[in-house]
Amino acid sequence: MAEDKALEETKTEPTGNKWNQSRRLEFIDFRLAIDGKINRKDLVNFFSISVPQASLDLSKYHAMVEASNPPRRNLVYDRHLKVYLKTDDFKPLFPKISAPQNYLNDLLQCAQGELADSRNFFGFIPTVGMACFTPPRRHFSSEVLYNILEAIRTRRAVHINYMSVRDAGNVDRLVAPHGLAYDGMRWHVRAYCYDVHAFRDYVLSRIVKCAVPQTPAPNDRFPDPLGNGFKEVGTSNRDDSDWNDLVDLVLKANPELPAEARRAIEYDYGMPKNGTVVYTCRRALLFYALNYLRLNPEDKVLPPMERQLALENEAEVYRRVAGGH
Repeated sequence: MAEDKALEETKTEPTGNKWNQSRRLEFIDFRLAIDGKINRKDLVNFFSISVPQASLDLSKYHAMVEASNPPRRNLVYDRHLKVYLKTDDFKPLFPKISAPQNYLNDLLQCAQGELADSRNFFGFIPTVGMACFTPPRRHFSSEVLYNILEAIRTRRAVHINYMSVRDAGNVDRLVAPHGLAYDGMRWHVRAYCYDVHAFRDYVLSRIVKCAVPQTPAPNDRFPDPLGNGFKEVGTSNRDDSDWNDLVDLVLKANPELPAEARRAIEYDYGMPKNGTVVYTCRRALLFYALNYLRLNPEDKVLPPMERQLALENEAEVYRRVAGGH
């Protein structure tokens, strides 16, 4: 496509400017798509470049638009307002940058004060309200995260001090972490625990201390609970069967709802009429997914409007949650 060819031309510039101009062209495209306007001052202020360089960037963007197929304008200069305005034939040159889901994800992070300045292309920002509860963030040390990542990357075991709810206090554990998981609200470390001889999830923000990983993570060897001598198990991500076992949740609108409500939910989730959508989840994380979607057996006492989704393959999913196949 002409857009790809034009963008490729920007990649032939000197290395020092290659990333910057590509990024600035994306910025122009985003501001036109979302704000409906762009001017040289926007580029100058955001990227700390000169006015002549901003003019060159806008000219480059205009050339890319003219080379597009089919040709279009995308922007027109208003001499009275001294700003470039989005035209009716606008179509983004970089559709991923201003795609609805990417825009909304960045908008949420911006509203929470978590969007990095380098990614914050926003000019106009609508008022944002949040109806989800986010617990006050516990500022765990970056050392904890870095040591966990080092242990995962180098396949090492590491000692952690963990603030446990189950054990009603802090506990020391020797673990071999191999992955991270997000449950919709919190981050977890997926790790083999040598103390309980099993893979477990540890809430990242509850890890009070994490030692520097030094020892390669060995297999675990412990007395067999069945009395057959010793048992040896692997501790890597390849050995975590619940982590590697994928389960399909076949979701449908709750059949207990009226037809009109079901169709609204189907539309919301991109389902065909009376159809389903498949969400694939690691078996180790099924507990969190079912809680989030209100699909646990105990949720069935809730009114149908509070259980908008149902499982088409409910028996299979509950069997897999319980450890079956």
